[in-house]
Amino acid sequence: MRIAVKLLSIVSLVAGMSFAQLAPQPQVADVQLMQDASTNQPMKMDFSKPLTGISDPGILFSHFSKRPLMIYYFSPKCPHCQRHISGIQDMMKMYEPAGLAGIAIGLGGGIKKNDIRLFIDQFHVSIPVFQDSETKFGSAYGTGYIPVVYLVNPDGTFYRYETLNDANLNHLKATLDKMFKK
Repeated sequence: MRIAVKLLSIVSLVAGMSFAQLAPQPQVADVQLMQDASTNQPMKMDFSKPLTGISDPGILFSHFSKRPLMIYYFSPKCPHCQRHISGIQDMMKMYEPAGLAGIAIGLGGGIKKNDIRLFIDQFHVSIPVFQDSETKFGSAYGTGYIPVVYLVNPDGTFYRYETLNDANLNHLKATLDKMFKK
């Protein structure tokens, strides 16, 4: 009898909960602003880094300073980069009306401009695309892995998302929501 009463209590407690209470909360990574190792101060994006405009040869990286900016750093031949570009571009477009700018920066090194142009065409990339042809951006902010997403604040401080897993993407979205007060 006691077991039946306890079981009934548990069943009625669970029945009273909404499905939202039972659903697991999405995991959110603890991504901090990038820090300068020598000063322990937040790093700032250097918009004077030499990047080559691919989708628009006349566009300058400096055009995107002093405003919220999301950067997708990629290689056109990387399967992970190819898989993530659509979702990242969609996220950029979703926040664009609120004031977010979005760009993509392709690796330099042995990557040809035509490889990046093919990537733009094949994956319907509509955001401005640059190439890190002198590898100055990657050496300053890269991780050695791709793709990487950077979320730059208007003051130049930024977050670096080194992997595009659910926890990091949840942090990115929460940070964008907070930035634009959605």
